[in-house]
Amino acid sequence: MTQQEAGDVAEPARVEQRGSAKRLKLVQAALAAAVSGTLVVTFDISLAALVFTHDFADRLSKGIGIFLVSSVIVGVIVALLSSFRPVIAAPQEDAAVIFASMASAIAAGVHKVDPNADAFPTVIVAIALTSVVAGGFFLLLGILRLGVLVRFIPYPVAGGFLAGAGWLLVQGSLSVMSGKPATLPMLPELFASSLDKVLTGLLFGLLLVALLRRYTNLLLLPILLVGSTGVFYLMLTLAGSSVTQAFADGWLLGPFPREGLWPPVEASDLQKVNWPVLFDSGGNMVAVTVMAAITVLLSASGVELATEQEIDLDRELRATGVANIVGSMFGCVVGYMSMPESSMNFKTGANTRLAGLFAASVSALVLIIGADAISYYPRPVLGGLIAYLGFHFLINTLYEGYFRLRRTEYLVVVLILLVVAVWGFLLGVAVGLGVSLILFALSYSRIEVIRNAISGVHLRSNVARSDGEEMTLMERAKQLYILQLQGYVFFGTAYNLLTSAQQRIQSTDAEIRYLLLDFRHVNGLDSSAIASFLRLRRLAKANSVRLILTEVPADIRNHLERGEVVIENDDVCRIYPDLDRGLEACENEIIQEAPPSMLPPPMLFYDLQDVFNGREDMLRFLGYLERVEAPAGFDLFRQGDISKDLYLIESGELTAWLEIDGRKIKRLRTMGPGSVVGESGLYMGEKRSATVTASRQATLYRLSEEALRRLTDEAPELAAAFHHFVVTLLARRIVHSTGPVKSLFN
Repeated sequence: MTQQEAGDVAEPARVEQRGSAKRLKLVQAALAAAVSGTLVVTFDISLAALVFTHDFADRLSKGIGIFLVSSVIVGVIVALLSSFRPVIAAPQEDAAVIFASMASAIAAGVHKVDPNADAFPTVIVAIALTSVVAGGFFLLLGILRLGVLVRFIPYPVAGGFLAGAGWLLVQGSLSVMSGKPATLPMLPELFASSLDKVLTGLLFGLLLVALLRRYTNLLLLPILLVGSTGVFYLMLTLAGSSVTQAFADGWLLGPFPREGLWPPVEASDLQKVNWPVLFDSGGNMVAVTVMAAITVLLSASGVELATEQEIDLDRELRATGVANIVGSMFGCVVGYMSMPESSMNFKTGANTRLAGLFAASVSALVLIIGADAISYYPRPVLGGLIAYLGFHFLINTLYEGYFRLRRTEYLVVVLILLVVAVWGFLLGVAVGLGVSLILFALSYSRIEVIRNAISGVHLRSNVARSDGEEMTLMERAKQLYILQLQGYVFFGTAYNLLTSAQQRIQSTDAEIRYLLLDFRHVNGLDSSAIASFLRLRRLAKANSVRLILTEVPADIRNHLERGEVVIENDDVCRIYPDLDRGLEACENEIIQEAPPSMLPPPMLFYDLQDVFNGREDMLRFLGYLERVEAPAGFDLFRQGDISKDLYLIESGELTAWLEIDGRKIKRLRTMGPGSVVGESGLYMGEKRSATVTASRQATLYRLSEEALRRLTDEAPELAAAFHHFVVTLLARRIVHSTGPVKSLFN
C-alpha cells in the first residue's frame, strides 16, 4: 500500500474520531446542563417564594415567572459573552434577600398611602430599575477595567455581608415554610402556629448541610431534592391525607391562579406604580448593586480557584452588565455567574458554551409548561433549601471564621451580621462600607510613614568639600535632620510624622535648625493630612527651624500650596527638586553661618607640592599635563565614552551626571579645586560611567593615557607619588560616603 493510499484510508478514521469526540462533548454538556438547569429552576422557585410572600402570596406564580425569565435571558447572554466557556448565570440568593426586603418595604409604603392599592406593579418596576442600574454599573466597571477592585475588599467586610445574607436567607426560609412574616418580633408567633412546617424544613436544611459538606458528588443535591419530595408525598399517603388537604393546610407551594407565569404585569398596570414609594427604595437598589458587584467578582475568583482557569474579570463584568440591562426590559431580577454550577460544568468535562445554553433552556421549558408544574412543590423542601444556603453562609463566616480570623476581624463580621439582623441589609451595607474605611485607616496607620530618619552628619550631598568645610559640617551638620517619607500620607500617618518631628525639634539634646522631608517614596497625600503639615509649619516657625521639602510630586505640591503649607517667596518652607539639592542648600547655609575655618582653602598647586615634596618635582609633573579652559555648560566627556584621560581641577566646578536616554537625571557628585575627575575609568580601562559638565567656568589640567605611560617610564618616582595622591582622594571619598549607608541600618 502506498503512502497516499494509507492516508486515504486513515482520513475517514480521523474524521470519525473527531465526530465521536464532538458527540461525547455534546452529551457531557447536555448531562451537565440537565443537572445545572434543574438546580437553577429549583433555586428560582425558592428565591421567588422568598421575595413574593405575605402581601404578594397570590402573585407567587408571576414571581416565579420573573425569576425563570431572568435565568433564561441572563443565562443565555452571559453564556455567549463570558470568558469562561461553561459558565452558568442566573439570579442569586444574596441579591434576592435584598429584593425581599425591598418588596416588603414597598408594600408597606404603598399600603400606608392606600390600604387597598396594589403594590405589585411598583415592585416589578423597582426590580427592573435595579437591574438596569446594576447592569450599567457592571458595564462601567468592566469598561474601565476595574475588576481588580475585588482584591481590595477586606475579607471581614465581605464575610460580614455573606453572614448577613445567610441570616436573611434563614429568616426568609422560615417565611417560605410558614407562609407568614418572619421578622424578629414575629418569630415566637410563627413558631407557635407553624412549628411542624418550620421544624421539618429546618431539619431538611440541616440534613443538606451535613451531607453536602461531607460528600462532593455533583448529583447529590438533585437526588436529595427529588428524594425529599418523594418522601413528603409518601408520608402524605401514609397519613391518609390528600393533596387537596395539603394545599389547604399550606404544605404545598400552590395552588396558583389559572394564568400563565408570564408576563407579570400588563401595560395598563404601570399606571398603578407609586413613584414616591419607588424612589424611596433607592437605597435598596444601591445595596443590590454594591452587593452584586462584590459577588460577581468573588464568584469569578472562586471559579478561578476551583477550576485553575484564568478568568477575565473585566469581561465578566461587561457580559453581566449587558445581560442585566437587556433583562431589565423584561422586568428581570439581577443575575450573574453561579460559582457552584459553573465549576460543576467544567469538572464534568462540559467545557463548552452549550452547557449554559442548555441550562437556560430548562428554565424556558418550565416557563412554557406553566404554574401547574411547580404548584405541587412542598414548602418545607423549598424552605429547607433556602435554609441550607443560609446555614452554609453562616458556617463559613461565623464558625470557620472564628478559627481563621483575628479577633478584631471576627468582631467586624459579627457586627455587620447583627446590624443586618436588627436593622436590615441596607444599614448593614452602610456599616460594612464604614468599617471598611476604618479598617483601611487603622491598617495603613500601622505602616510607618518615616522610611529613614538620618542626621545631617551621616547623610551628605554629592558635593566635594574642602577639608575646612568638611570639618565645619562634621561639627555643625547635626543641625540638619532628614526624614525620608514613604507610602500614602493621610491624617493618621501625617499625625505620626508631626509627632516624630515635634519630639525631635523640641528635644533638649538636639539643635535642629533644618528639617528636611524627602517625598521621593511618597505616592500620594490626602487633603486631610494638610492640617498636620500646617501644624508642622507653625512648629518650625516658632522654633526658628527651616522646613525643606525635596522631590515633591506635582499633585502633592499643588495640595501643599493650596493649603498654604508652601508659600511663594517664603523662607519658612522651601522646595528643592531632589534630596541632593536640598542637602547642598542646607550645607551651604551651615558653612556660611559658621566661623571661618582655620584650614586654608584647597589650591591645586599647594596640594601637588605636598604630593611631590617640592616645587621642582611638581613642575616636572606639570610638564606631562595639558592645561584646559572649560566654559560653563561644557561637557568634558559623556557617559559611555572611551576613558583615555583624567583631569585635575585648578579652579571652577565640575558636576558628574547619570544619564538615561540622553538626559541628565541625577547628580552623582559636584567637584571643586583640588579634585581629580575621570580617574576610575582611566585606571580600570572602562567606559565613562557618567557625564561630567562644567557647572562653572573651570581651569583644568589633563593627564592623557599616553602621558601617564610616559610619566611611568621616564619618572617612575613621580608616577608613584601621583598614584598615592589619587588613592588618598579615593579613600577619603569612600569614607565620606559610608556614613549614609551605616545610618540606614541604625
